[in-house]
Amino acid sequence: MPAIPTFLLKKLYVKGSLRAEDDGFALDLKNSIAPASITALTVLDVDGEEIGPAQVTLIPPSGNPRAMAEISSEAPLLFPVGATLTLRVSGKSLDPGAHEIVIHVVVREIGLLGIPVSDTLE
Repeated sequence: MPAIPTFLLKKLYVKGSLRAEDDGFALDLKNSIAPASITALTVLDVDGEEIGPAQVTLIPPSGNPRAMAEISSEAPLLFPVGATLTLRVSGKSLDPGAHEIVIHVVVREIGLLGIPVSDTLE
């Protein structure tokens, strides 16, 4: 059982932020729980299909994109309370309609988390 209840993890997703991009899609997460240090993305589950970290880039409030492959316990991505983080996925397009996504990340302070995202792409 995760240290943070699922209903709180769901609140990290900025509702309505799921959007198509030129070569994939993006969504936003806003930290409303506690300061966190992201050390890894193990997998992204998009409608039952696994996407590896090589296709994922995180864009913190500073605007300096970081490939998930560059994020580690030695070089974590800090995610302070109140900050909004954009998660961009390349090479995977989403059709309009409802989508279920689970972001599996490792957070230094807690361990492995599965952040559920449910939204509709217009």
